[in-house]
Order: sequence, then C-alpha cells, then structure tokens
Amino acid sequence: MARDTGRRGDGDVTSTIQGPGEAAVLAGGGPSWLRRAGPVALFVLLAAGAVAVLQFVFVPVPHDADTAYHAAVGELVRRHGILRAFPWTPFSWLAENYADKELLFHLMFVPLGGLGWMTAAKIVGTVAGASVLVALFLVLRAEGVRWAGLWAFLPLVASSAFLFRFLLVRPHLLSIALAIVLLWAAARGRLLLVGAAAFLYPWAYVAWFLPLVLVGLAELARVLSGERIRWRPAVVAVAGIALGVVVHPNGANLVRFSWLVVGDVLVRNAWGGRRGLEMGTEFEPFTGAQWLELLLLVAAMALAAAVLAWRARRATPVPLAFALAALAFGALTLRTARFAEYLVPLSVAALALAVGASGLRRAALAPVALAAVALLYQGWEEAGLLSRLREWPNRIPGYVARVMRAGIPEGAQVFTCEWGLTGYLMLALPERKFMVALDPTLFQVQDPERYQLWYVATRRPPPGVASLVRERFGARYVACFYDPQFEAFNAELARDPSVRTLLVSDDWNVYDLGSGR
Repeated sequence: MARDTGRRGDGDVTSTIQGPGEAAVLAGGGPSWLRRAGPVALFVLLAAGAVAVLQFVFVPVPHDADTAYHAAVGELVRRHGILRAFPWTPFSWLAENYADKELLFHLMFVPLGGLGWMTAAKIVGTVAGASVLVALFLVLRAEGVRWAGLWAFLPLVASSAFLFRFLLVRPHLLSIALAIVLLWAAARGRLLLVGAAAFLYPWAYVAWFLPLVLVGLAELARVLSGERIRWRPAVVAVAGIALGVVVHPNGANLVRFSWLVVGDVLVRNAWGGRRGLEMGTEFEPFTGAQWLELLLLVAAMALAAAVLAWRARRATPVPLAFALAALAFGALTLRTARFAEYLVPLSVAALALAVGASGLRRAALAPVALAAVALLYQGWEEAGLLSRLREWPNRIPGYVARVMRAGIPEGAQVFTCEWGLTGYLMLALPERKFMVALDPTLFQVQDPERYQLWYVATRRPPPGVASLVRERFGARYVACFYDPQFEAFNAELARDPSVRTLLVSDDWNVYDLGSGR
C-alpha cells in the first residue's frame, strides 16, 4: 500500500491509503463490477447466516425485556402510524413529550407485525447484528486489510460480554455499525458518508451527538500524525445531525429527551447513584475480576493497536483514529459496563488496521492466531452464555397473557410494581395503560412526589394500599412481577377482602381492586 499523493488538508476527500482493489479501480484497470461485489455479497450472506443461527437457535426467547418494549412500540407504529404522544404510560414524562429516539429501529419491526413479536425480534436482531459485522468488513476491506472477513468475525469470540450485548435486540447495534463507518469516513475525509451517517443518528440512537465525538477523535489522530486539522468534517457532521433532528417527526422533543437521558439517567442517576432509582446492572462498571475474566484479551488488543498505530501514524492516521476510539470507550467501560459493546469491535478494527499498516508479512496470520487464543480464553464462557440464553423463560407465556386479557379490559390503567417489564405487558395487554416504560427516571422527572409514593408503597406497603392505588394512581388493576421485595405488597392485596385475585403464576400476581365503592 502506498501513500496517496492527493491534496491534503481541509476538504480533502481522497484516501490516505488505498486498498489494492480500490486503487486498481481508480487507476482504470480494476476487475468487473460483479467481481468486486462478489466478496462483499458473500460476506453479507455469511454474516447474516451466522447471526441468524445465533438468534434463532440460541435465543429462543429474547433475553432482554427492552426487546419486548421495542417490539411493542413497533406494533404501536404499525397500528397508529408515527407516534406523537405516548398515552400508554400516562405517568411518564414521555406521555406528553414523546420523542422516538430509536424510530429507525422501531420501523424495522413494522412490516414484521404478523409474524409474532419473538420472530420479528429475531429477524430485526439478525439484520441489525449483521450490519455491525458488515460495516467492520467494509472498512477493513477498503483499507486493504488481509483476511478482512476473519477480522470482522473476531469480535464475536473475543469477549462473551460483547457476544451478550450483540445478541440483545436493541438499537445500540445500529449505533455500533454507524460509528464504525462514520469514524472511518471522518478519518478518510469522506464528507458525504460523514453527513449521511450523522443524519441517521437522531433516527437510530439516543446518543446522536456521538458523530461529533468520533469526528473529534479522527481529527486528533490526524494532528498526532503530523497533518493539519480539518474543519469541514465537523461542520458536515453538525449539519447532518441538525438535518436529522429537523426532519425527525419528534424533533423538538428529541433534543429535550436526549438531554434528559444523558443528564439525568446516565450522569445523575446511574453514575451519581441516586437512591430510590433502580437503573439496571448494565449501568454498573465491570469489577477488576470481570475485566480479567471478560476483557483482558480485548484490552491487550487495544493497547497493541495503539502502539502499532502510533508507529504507523506518519503513513496513515486511520488505525490511530480507531485506536483512540477504542481507548476512549475503554475508559467509559470503567464507569459503565455497557460501553463494552463499542470497545470490542473498535479494538479489533484498530488492531486489524494497525497490523495492515505495519506491512509485516508475518502479521498476516494475526486474526487466525487471535481467534485461536480467543476461543481458548472465552470459549467456555461463551458456551455457557449460549446455554443460559437457550434456557431463558418466556416471562409472559400464552396462557398467562390470555388470563390477563380476559380480566383487564382495554383502556384500563394497570398499576405495576416495577418498570423494566412494561414491554412484555404492552404486548400481552395491548391498548391498556401502565405506569412507566424505558426508565424510572421518566416517572421521577414527571411527578417526583407520586414517584416516591409508588416506590415506597410497592416495597413497604401501608395498610389499605389497595385504596391508595385506586385513589392516587387511578388504577383498578395491578400486575406485579414476582420479586422478593414486592412480597409484602402482594400479601397486603391478597388479604384485602375488596380485592379479587385474577392470577397467581410463577412470575405474576394480578389483582382486580374493584371500584372502591
């Protein structure tokens, strides 16, 4: 690979390094379009097939409750069109300030509505997951990295922490794919691609400011490589984000919602440890033991990539841009474990690019050696993970859903003890109303006093809690997922003579509180 002799500096849209196939095409002596597209098409099929096997064979029931919520929103969009409000959770901030921060992801569910939500989730997960692998493959292939396909599959075996996050059918998959493409485009000065990816972010992911961070890292890599900083990629990224927000159906609320999620949900509540808000374990950091168990190989790859990329920075800033991004997300992982979903593929990409830029022939077999090491290091962990996922129970099986629907009429307000499983209830009980979805912060921000009452009443119920639920929350029905912390609440309702028990299953306690008259 040779250094590009094109113009450098602001507005440079040429590549610093051309892959062998790309260079031949630009020189006019490349192979036919079919021959060039063949390897890409083959990899797309392989990636989609591999992810489909993981989703359909090893994840019979979606593990993550958020998947049910996203499927439920997709079904609501199918029935009602683009949503402007969210009356199904009247105690949530979103009820009157609705913004679909993952509209693109929810639209993927719309044409699959007749297949059942679990099948739809597997198909969406296959497409979204394959997009991550394909994005990684395309970037490595464009840079002329040997064994690009093997490198692209390496994240799946490098860490069971990543494999777990990869198999969650969530919008972060689209964000990872966009981040890989955007970081490469920014490092290469591909302004049209930067703008397109930035435009999609407000439609695909809550952290739609991420393009600015990635552009900043790409420019930092250029400066460290001895090149001039460029202003056009940042301007294009800002313009793309702004256009994406403007044309978004919930654009005005999207800005407020994203600020709420980053400021209150992540910084104040998750990182600040605010009491009375259960945020979920994904917001917690990895322990030292977990780092050794799950991310030691990935950390080694990120550090090796940084060293090699630094040595090759005068030839190309691209590997250094990916290495800096991997290190940045690695630092975030020290505070929140979920950022491993970015750390792992960016570390693999950085090392692949750095090895490719090093020009060392012996390094050509690096992905084979790393895959072997990864299987020895994480193979047992990943086998155990897949085994656990195959045994994951259906939180609301068909017979439970039928009993719930028979006892709770459409339009009814349902009191729930927690927030995380609202998506399951929305699917089992369409057109009913629930307390809050997505995050408890959205309830706490909307009505702090009533949120505190809800939180305390479900854990330390006062006598006559049924009357409190009816009067303060306007709910006649209660659907409480079994959890030891809610036992006292369920016991209080069960012994109230005015309350009728509709269902007691392994997972759910459902009650009719009556009219209270």
